[in-house]
Amino acid sequence: MNAQAHPPDAQEIQPRLELAVRIAQSAGAIQLQHFGRLEQVDEKSPIDLVTIADRDSEAHIVQNIEAHMPQDLVLAEERDGHDGMDASRCHAARWCWIIDPLDGTTNFSHSHPQFAVSIALVHYGAPYLGVIFAPVRKELFVGGVGVPPTLNGAPIGVSKTTVLSKSLLASGFPYNRREKADALLARVKRAMMQAHGFRRGGSAAMDLAELAAGRTDGFWEEGLAPWDLAAGIAILEAAGGVVTDLSAKRHNLFAGSTLASNGHIHRALFEQVVGDIEPNRFNDRSP
Repeated sequence: MNAQAHPPDAQEIQPRLELAVRIAQSAGAIQLQHFGRLEQVDEKSPIDLVTIADRDSEAHIVQNIEAHMPQDLVLAEERDGHDGMDASRCHAARWCWIIDPLDGTTNFSHSHPQFAVSIALVHYGAPYLGVIFAPVRKELFVGGVGVPPTLNGAPIGVSKTTVLSKSLLASGFPYNRREKADALLARVKRAMMQAHGFRRGGSAAMDLAELAAGRTDGFWEEGLAPWDLAAGIAILEAAGGVVTDLSAKRHNLFAGSTLASNGHIHRALFEQVVGDIEPNRFNDRSP
């Protein structure tokens, strides 16, 4: 039998989920030891930062996964992200852990509390389970296939907002934003002129988690990596949300562009963000 035809069962899922929750919280504790007390921040580029908290928490997460689940593939931002990620490895793996040890490093380096540990379990290339832990806020988001979405153990779900004019939107900007500022801000302007409000949080993982919890209604961003997205998408889809790329195609973790919503406003948000819409442009992943 093809391994992909054999769906995961509770004996596979539960120990991995428990491990993900445990190491997300302990990695968050490591980050809090450094929060507000950084002595050094390194630059991968002028606006792409890495700190000792990123490195220490990633080492902690990777070591624990490799010790407890040695058969699984692990892809982590600081260790594996510099030379590009081989997507085929993750698509071929029954279980691929995708780790962002500290999503929102710029916020963290400025002592801003909007950052999180993001841990995803990906099953043959598709987000399956997500755990996102915001240590300052002590918020733990969990959800995925067969795992009802929760925030600190309480059920969550996407908002019921049905029109863009009553929607609170969120977005972010890619690392090459200085070169694309006019085009990026034009998208923000189009969406903001139609929406109730707009936020720029600085952590894509938290943007997706808050969308899943009904705190916002839509989100988009270009230039995101799989570790920015995987956990949040697993939680959001479990909460009833919809995710496509900016071409209205089925979302691919390795494609780079993302548009997510509560489902009700997806078409309207797409029209404002992209600037046009064609009949039948959306596929079966869209409302």
